[in-house]
Amino acid sequence: MAKMVGLSRNLKLQWLNKTVELVLEGLKDVEIKEQLNEYLSFEIESPTNIRKTREILMNIWVYENDYTDKIKETALNLIRIYPEYSMPIHWCMMLAAYPVFDDMCKLIGKMAEFQDEITLAQLKQKLFDEWGERTTLYHSIDKLMATLKALEALSCQKPGKYHVNTHKINNSEVVSFMVYAMMLVDDSGYYTFTEINSSTYLFPFEYKLEKETLFEDSRFAMNNFGGELSISLND
Repeated sequence: MAKMVGLSRNLKLQWLNKTVELVLEGLKDVEIKEQLNEYLSFEIESPTNIRKTREILMNIWVYENDYTDKIKETALNLIRIYPEYSMPIHWCMMLAAYPVFDDMCKLIGKMAEFQDEITLAQLKQKLFDEWGERTTLYHSIDKLMATLKALEALSCQKPGKYHVNTHKINNSEVVSFMVYAMMLVDDSGYYTFTEINSSTYLFPFEYKLEKETLFEDSRFAMNNFGGELSISLND
């Protein structure tokens, strides 16, 4: 079965923050829908686009899947305590909600390791290779790039040419959450210490998860293979 694209509208940080605000108020799904409809209507005219945007926001923060179910409670608590780190927390929830966002981040992260400039043409071709040349993906790529720009993960000086903007994350609780979410979504089993601190999924973030933090966090399991520390997730 083909993977669902789903991310057909661009998002803004304030819209994501508003969704979290409503969730933290303890509102029911139908009440969150009504409030988001009203909130988004100030910036979006089309009722269809309001509905699509609202459902994407709710898919990230309200509706649950196997991944978001495991991180949502922690994510909400972290945003409540550390609102200044809302962007990387939203990022992780988007990774958990949308596989196309995962693949976009991996591609940009890998490309950024070897080149300063990311071109839209390269990205499109690589995503088409992965997902197939579908109309839904064709339209979603531009929305994804607009979202990455709105989140200030990318900047664009020339049409179709992008550069990564680095965001430094100094909070160990937030960093632990980010690494946990990345490992959960990637589901590759074991990771080296270097791999968890330079994940392509988290390409715009500069962070360091210390070994001491790993040992103290029950979500992670540590092993020593061939003299090298390897990290996995506890069941």
